Amino acid sequence: MDELERQLNAIGFKTNQIPEHKILVIEDYTIEAGPHASKTVRVGLSAGDFPYTPPAGIHVSPKLRPDGQNNINASPLGNEWQYWSRRLPDWGKDRSARHIIAHVNKVFLNG
Repeated sequence: MDELERQLNAIGFKTNQIPEHKILVIEDYTIEAGPHASKTVRVGLSAGDFPYTPPAGIHVSPKLRPDGQNNINASPLGNEWQYWSRRLPDWGKDRSARHIIAHVNKVFLNG
């Protein structure tokens, strides 16, 4: 988790750890494109064994869509969070925070 946090901080993101869930939260993440463009959210990433295993999806707060649609469900992080199950492709080629951010942007673009 510390390495992912270091990489995210190096590219300008403010982060916060939730160690009991092995989640790294990007604070004040502004969505750049898609149906939620210009909204500011918190994005949680499973980071327990970064860079070996990619995040399976993202936790988002506040909720942007109804739970139960398009692989979006309740998050263990609390009522104000939801979990968007989205597979991160090409992890073997690029195991970096930049690759994760590109994936998060694509998720929100389609989201």
